[in-house]
Amino acid sequence: MSKFRTISGLIDYFDSDARCHEFLATARWNGKPKCPYCGCDYVYHRKDGRYACKNCKKTFTVLVGTVFQSTKLKLIKWFIAIHLLCNSKQGVSSTQLAREICVTQKTAWFMLQKLRVLLRNKNDPFMDTIEDNIQVCRNDCKRPVSIKIFRRPTKLHPELLRFVQPETRIFTDALICYQTLEESEQKRFRTEDPYGWKSGSDNSAEEGACVVNGFWTQIKRMVSGIYHYVSRPLVHRYVYEALFRGMTRRYTNDRRFMDVMGRVGKVVPYRMVRTM
Repeated sequence: MSKFRTISGLIDYFDSDARCHEFLATARWNGKPKCPYCGCDYVYHRKDGRYACKNCKKTFTVLVGTVFQSTKLKLIKWFIAIHLLCNSKQGVSSTQLAREICVTQKTAWFMLQKLRVLLRNKNDPFMDTIEDNIQVCRNDCKRPVSIKIFRRPTKLHPELLRFVQPETRIFTDALICYQTLEESEQKRFRTEDPYGWKSGSDNSAEEGACVVNGFWTQIKRMVSGIYHYVSRPLVHRYVYEALFRGMTRRYTNDRRFMDVMGRVGKVVPYRMVRTM
């Protein structure tokens, strides 16, 4: 996978559209193509490059049933967009992507919005309440956080009761305003190192929790420095983008690229880009 660590290596490897289709078929089916219409694996490869299903008698390409479905762009442009989006520390803007792959800004914007849907972890739905393990911090906290409470200390407890489900393990520091949590249904664990990163400490705080180093600072820099403006209906996609880069921060560029390629089996229609 070292060939995917840089953009130049990516372009050199995918020197033809046929090679892009071949790579996508391998990443999607691993040599065992399935019909996207009926799910049957009785599929054969035709001479014209399309696939045909013996069960439903329909023909299809490797693009059907993926985020690339009905695209008129070459796959290499999509691959470059994936590489830039997931490997750029602060993301990539639609204007920059438009210049890199020679498309309009509107096309680049829709491409990025579709790809951001793929970055959403299927195990992390966009919920109104939070469960499992969480960490709480104040505004001046410099540690990795999952929740940030922008309230006065006297109002911390009602906010946690509103958003956090009962019997949830809550890791806090020694601030006095958190003492009321010990009398509630939540299980509070007070520690000077709630994330278990020091040697010899318990790592249970990371189980089931989304711990991203400097997460909120990362989002602020991403929005103010790269995107400049994020509309409220689409803000969750940018959060998923920052989460993906944070959770895969120890990955190499090629591994991160392959991770996204393993998620392309999701159709994102044009009319749903603004609402999903």
